[in-house]
Amino acid sequence: MNEEDCFIVRIADDVKDSMNQSLPDLSPSTDTEKNTSKDNVKNKGTWLHTSTPTVVHFLALITQGLLVWGLLWLAWGDGWSWNGKWFKPAVVVVIAWSSGQLLQRLTTLPPLLAAILTGILARNLGYLDMRGYPHVDNFLRKIYPVIILGKSSLGWDLKFMKANWRQVFSLGVVPWTAEVLALATCSRYFLHYPWVWGILLGSIYASLSCAVVMPSVLKVGTSPDRTHNWPQLCSTAGGIDTALSVGIYGIVYSYIFSDVHDAYRYTKVALTLFVGVAMGIAWGSLAKLIPHSRNPYVTELRVLFVLLGGLFGNFLTLHLGWGGAGGVAVLACNATAANHWSRDGWKLNNNPASTVYRVLWAALEPAVFAYTGTYFELWSDRPRGFLNAMIYLSSRGLLKSHEWKAATWLCSFPTTMSQYASE
Repeated sequence: MNEEDCFIVRIADDVKDSMNQSLPDLSPSTDTEKNTSKDNVKNKGTWLHTSTPTVVHFLALITQGLLVWGLLWLAWGDGWSWNGKWFKPAVVVVIAWSSGQLLQRLTTLPPLLAAILTGILARNLGYLDMRGYPHVDNFLRKIYPVIILGKSSLGWDLKFMKANWRQVFSLGVVPWTAEVLALATCSRYFLHYPWVWGILLGSIYASLSCAVVMPSVLKVGTSPDRTHNWPQLCSTAGGIDTALSVGIYGIVYSYIFSDVHDAYRYTKVALTLFVGVAMGIAWGSLAKLIPHSRNPYVTELRVLFVLLGGLFGNFLTLHLGWGGAGGVAVLACNATAANHWSRDGWKLNNNPASTVYRVLWAALEPAVFAYTGTYFELWSDRPRGFLNAMIYLSSRGLLKSHEWKAATWLCSFPTTMSQYASE
């Protein structure tokens, strides 16, 4: 081939390339057609696709609930019949859960409000009184703290706490201290209660702060420049708040109601928090090694290890009179274990252990507040429980003369009001 032929071939190739670039692409766009067809399918029957899983979900729960009830009735007899002794507390929990789900879907109110109202109605309509189930109520009240405290501490980021310890400490301790002191002062000078009772009351109220502010904080989210993670800061500080509430409540409660030598009582007050933290860190660190990360049942064994350890520790400390140490130990244990597990690929607050705790709390939450609601009696002609408590406190020198007069007046107030209403 001479130079002219090579030149002609090059020109022909250039013309061919230019024609290919100038012509539009007339091939069918399969991706666009697929996306359009998918959108059309989604638009058709959108309500059906969104509502069917919810209906099937609740249908499965109803079916399983009926099966469990039928099994218990067949196994244990009339105690689980329609009007049986054990059927009543179970059906109150079911109604509390159902009403809570309905309230949450229709309004912005929390479901626990419906559970409390369900318990109040059950008590005042004469259907259920948990005072007739003292062993059951006492057993459940020892389980509740392990689940709720273990659930919250699985999301603690210890690295974040170390990097922002000043902000976490200030937000977790300062507001809590202010609330406790405010409640103690008001109960002292307005109700004339002892200071120790005011601190006990304040530790209960101060634990609700994080739950109240977190919904608003979640709406705000992080700062626009993403330099401040407000939800992480508030949830971590809320853990400090909860640990203080649990520890101080246990310390004050055991101080008031334990009949031991004063030296031992003061020793418990000084060491309860430290003992709880030490126990929790030790058991959480052990969860790093047991079970081994290559164990085929590592997920199940890890969950059981921290759950059973927390239950045993809480029951043991309550039995020994160190009530506050158990709750603090659960917080420290699950936080330590979760941070060790995160190095093996388990994300904080998004792992099998946190899922198990969420499911357990979803089942126990309506029972907690419904059974608590059964202790609210709107009108009572014979407030014996309150009167007996006042007699006990007076015998131990914890009530003064004017406080005893106020207590007797409170006991007679419902009877006076009922007589006035009948007239």
